[in-house]
Amino acid sequence: METGDHTKKLETAARTIAQSGPKHRSVLLVESDPDLQWSLARMLTVNGNRVVGTSSGEGALAVIEQWDPELALVSSSLPGIAGVEVARKLRAENPDLLVILMDDADLEPETREASPAVAARLAKPFRFEALRALLDSLQLTPAPAE
Repeated sequence: METGDHTKKLETAARTIAQSGPKHRSVLLVESDPDLQWSLARMLTVNGNRVVGTSSGEGALAVIEQWDPELALVSSSLPGIAGVEVARKLRAENPDLLVILMDDADLEPETREASPAVAARLAKPFRFEALRALLDSLQLTPAPAE
């Protein structure tokens, strides 16, 4: 094989690897249950996302002042500020932010407050595959890998 052909094959292989590599999303995770926050953050990170977690609405608002995530997963039941209100405030700070509200399963659908700040809702408990399918259905464009 000639050197030129070998170089072209290597370049093609490098491009293919770069294109198939993990794509990263920046995710703000707002969950007051430390065990659930840890497992969700771990699953999201293993799947190629950059995750910053906080356990309160106030913490989420502090994070959004310093960081510009693409997605926020917000628990509906947080200490202090309700999840829907956190979603509104996050969207006020970052209008392009996609917010998914994680509702408690025992909350009746008719009692859930509708909000234009919330792109989708996910009933807890849920499987990670359900979250992944929801993210795929929302056609989130991954940020380029760093």
